[in-house]
Formats: sequence, C-alpha cells, structure tokens
Amino acid sequence: MLSTHSAVLRTVLRSMLLGVLALAVLMTTAGPAFAQKSGTTDKACANKLCTKDKPHTASCWKKKSRSKISRCFIRRAAAHYHQNTAHALYIAHRESRYNYKVTNPSSGTAGLYQFAHRTWQSTPYGKKSPYNPRWASLAAMWMWAHGGIHHWDL
Repeated sequence: MLSTHSAVLRTVLRSMLLGVLALAVLMTTAGPAFAQKSGTTDKACANKLCTKDKPHTASCWKKKSRSKISRCFIRRAAAHYHQNTAHALYIAHRESRYNYKVTNPSSGTAGLYQFAHRTWQSTPYGKKSPYNPRWASLAAMWMWAHGGIHHWDL
C-alpha cells in the first residue's frame, strides 16, 4: 500500500513539474511579445515596460522606509499594468512584509513578491535583480496581466 501511494505521489509531482516547465517555456517565448501590447497610461512610466520614468517623476527611493519604498513601486507597477492596487499591496505584504531584501531559506524565493529563480527569469525583467522593488513589482504585475496571478493566489 505504501509503495503504491509513493508511486502515485511521484507521478503527480512529475506532472506538476512538467506543467511548471511548460508554463516557463511559454512565458519565455511569448511573454515579451505580449508585454509590448501593454499601455503606458500611468503618469510615471516613460516606456512600455516602465524601465524609465517620465521627466520630473518623484523618486520612490526617497521614501523613508523599505515599506514605503515598496508600496510606492507597487502602486506605480499596478497602475502601469492596470492591476488592482489593493490586491498587489496585500500579496506583497503577505509574501515579504514589503521587505524587498528578503530570501526564503527553505525555498530560495527572493524579494518583494518571493520569485522563484525560473519564474523570475521568465519575465521581461529577468535580467534585473529580484531584490529591487521596482523590478519585482513590475515583474509581478506583468505576470498578473498575462495570466500568471495564480502563482500567488492560493
């Protein structure tokens, strides 16, 4: 009985791993093309991926604490990708308590939204640091805008 249970568990885990790998491949190949369709209707971003700010945009880095810095970047990223700001703030608080320098020692997930390495690499911001709250917020909102919110909602 125990060996049958172990075999079923291995099969389920193998299937889940293949599904995650397929999603990562899909997001790596199709993700950047989808990102180009994203609008820049928010007030702070100067380009489609929000890698540059418009002139005279106040810096989030001038806020007095990590929490305030994080919330500033989350609000901007949510506006840029037309996502629910309250939900974005809730998830970041749940994942990291707005501490963008945190790493989960058991899973190795990193930063504000606790990205796994492969998931992080699958975003248009994958060459940047997941510990930077700007890139982490933008990557999370990009994923949400492209159907990846399920990575955080349990």
